[in-house]
Amino acid sequence: MIEPEFHLLLAKAQDAFARGDLAGATRLFDQAESQARRDGEGDWADRAACNSCYVEIQRGHANEQIPRLRRLFLGTLNQRNRCTAAYNLAEAFRDIEDFAIAMEWADRASELSHDIDDPSLIAGIHNQRASLALRFSRFGDAEIGFNLALDAINSLGEIVHTAQRATVLGNLGYTLMCTDRIKEGLKLCEEARLTLEELSADNFLYENLQDLCYGYILDEELERAQVNGERALRLAKQYDDHQVVKNCLFLLAEIAVHRGNVFGGRRYLQELTEHYPEIGLNDEIIDVFLTSDLMAVVNLRG
Repeated sequence: MIEPEFHLLLAKAQDAFARGDLAGATRLFDQAESQARRDGEGDWADRAACNSCYVEIQRGHANEQIPRLRRLFLGTLNQRNRCTAAYNLAEAFRDIEDFAIAMEWADRASELSHDIDDPSLIAGIHNQRASLALRFSRFGDAEIGFNLALDAINSLGEIVHTAQRATVLGNLGYTLMCTDRIKEGLKLCEEARLTLEELSADNFLYENLQDLCYGYILDEELERAQVNGERALRLAKQYDDHQVVKNCLFLLAEIAVHRGNVFGGRRYLQELTEHYPEIGLNDEIIDVFLTSDLMAVVNLRG
């Protein structure tokens, strides 16, 4: 029989994750796993281990988690744990940018989820598959998936997974902006921002701020775009998210150009070139960026 201490550790770990304390969440999930193994509760231990792996992926340690997750997937008959391990493997492969393998694991997680009564997990799976669809600019599939994720969360009857809901809501908002429903998308992203700020969930907030920056550029509200873009850039650097840093530098350069500040645009683009040493972006290429409107073709998730 599982001890109450295990559930207390699990709750503390989930709270730490929601607050952005990723190191603390890993430590608490690992303690919960150890507690369950001492109690002889292998399935509960595997659940805590899967959660620990997920947090470590968010901390940028995806490669190290893949062998552990494969062992968890193959080493249990518990369908929920197999589903969670598959979901986390999709996250890990997405993080290392092997998107084809990520989609395979996302599909496997979806197959395993059919008989699982866990709206939060189901929502995560729909959100994951939709996010991968966004990667390939399949905006229709993404919109369907994000709405299914919201339906799963709302089926709880009360919004208990507010950070999760806000993240999905923001993803849907970005998708709408990509399909010319800019004001509708901005409204959803702003709702998501308010929730994430109330939770102090900065680890989720910066991508939302990036999307708001993008949307306000499209809506020609450049001051609001600038404020959100600068906040997103600061937080993305703090959390070492290189992709969002690059996106924000590009968006802020676009804002500067739209405002006639060519010097400011060049400064952002020169910083952006530091992230592509293998390409060797030079002043001539930067000049092309400064004279071209690339907003119509940019995909922040691509």
